[in-house]
Amino acid sequence: MNSYRSDRSRRVALGGVFTSLSVVVMLLGGIFPFATFSAPAIAGLLIVPVAIEFGLKMGYILYIAISILSLFIVPDKEMSLIFVFLFGFYPLLKANLERIHSKIIRWSAKIGLFNGCVVCMYSLILFLFPIGAVVEEFEEMGTIFLLLLLLMGNLAFVIYDIALVKLIGLYCAKMRPKLMNCH
Repeated sequence: MNSYRSDRSRRVALGGVFTSLSVVVMLLGGIFPFATFSAPAIAGLLIVPVAIEFGLKMGYILYIAISILSLFIVPDKEMSLIFVFLFGFYPLLKANLERIHSKIIRWSAKIGLFNGCVVCMYSLILFLFPIGAVVEEFEEMGTIFLLLLLLMGNLAFVIYDIALVKLIGLYCAKMRPKLMNCH
């Protein structure tokens, strides 16, 4: 029984620490205009250690908690929605996507997911729950520029996906042994 309580306490503590770190990253991202995409990507990455240590279910619980907190307390709603619609769950879903044997199908699924999430999120931002600054920004851009922006977003996503593999490997090789020795 004592071991169960200890494990449960570790889950709650580690989950709380990484949830807090993710929300702080999101809040700090609101200070820097260029962090609209990088802060949610970093916040999503912070869920990975909890998912590795305690399972994907716990990772998804953190994703939901961070999403709710971000939507309520992060002033930049576009940044919060980027976390909710993509970077919060993608590091967790990536484990399943990596099981697709065909590299072409795997990358098609990843790119399709990215584009679907981005189009869905910005459709909500532009048409259903308009965020004034984003609507104005999109109105000023031409269609060709928006398509170019989406293409650059795809390139950035591919780089993020590759970096995610490297960072998860780094965590497992270097940081995880140190974290496990702390208990």
